[in-house]
Amino acid sequence: MPNLDSAKKFSKEFLEEIQKSINELDIDSIARVAVLLYEAKEKGKNIFFFGNGGSHGIASHLACDFGKGTKINGKSGQKFYRVYGLDNPAWLTAQANDGKEPFTEGNYPGEYHHGYDGVFVGQMENFIGEGDIAFGISSSGNSQNVINGLLFAKEKGCKTIAMVGFDGGKALKIADEVLFVPTEKGKYGVVEGVHEVIHHLLYEYAILLEKSV
Repeated sequence: MPNLDSAKKFSKEFLEEIQKSINELDIDSIARVAVLLYEAKEKGKNIFFFGNGGSHGIASHLACDFGKGTKINGKSGQKFYRVYGLDNPAWLTAQANDGKEPFTEGNYPGEYHHGYDGVFVGQMENFIGEGDIAFGISSSGNSQNVINGLLFAKEKGCKTIAMVGFDGGKALKIADEVLFVPTEKGKYGVVEGVHEVIHHLLYEYAILLEKSV
């Protein structure tokens, strides 16, 4: 049976692992991404956040924070972040239900084995333009619909960002910029926890810029 001592021991070890991962983050990569997001906003470019499961939640959270949370009351002429969480449930399920054919017959980059592999590309293509940003999130770095989204965005002349964990997966080699949390395979709690730290770092810096520029 669980007891207080075992819970305390686990908590201590988990927090130490989180802290170790935070300490090993590549600050230069985070800084470059922070600047890219701000520059995209200033140029009126779109930013697409996307992922699956917990990463899908982080993508929606990022879109909310950058879209709403960066607005400064009383700031005249402020430019706003044009963000998409690619999280419309009706669109997601309709796209997944339509099968792979819209993508395999259209010669889209990547691999399509079923409709779910195209749920992010199917949404992005309605809005995407050259110079936009595609920000894919995947703990493994191997989620096929995230990989397809990054490849599609690169083909359209967009900047690509991957926020990944474990060994980085395929996304580590595809994206222009990578926010990497290296861990053992399967350490979702650590990876997603540190991804949220990165998310809030980027968001808080964006607020700071809006208040100071």
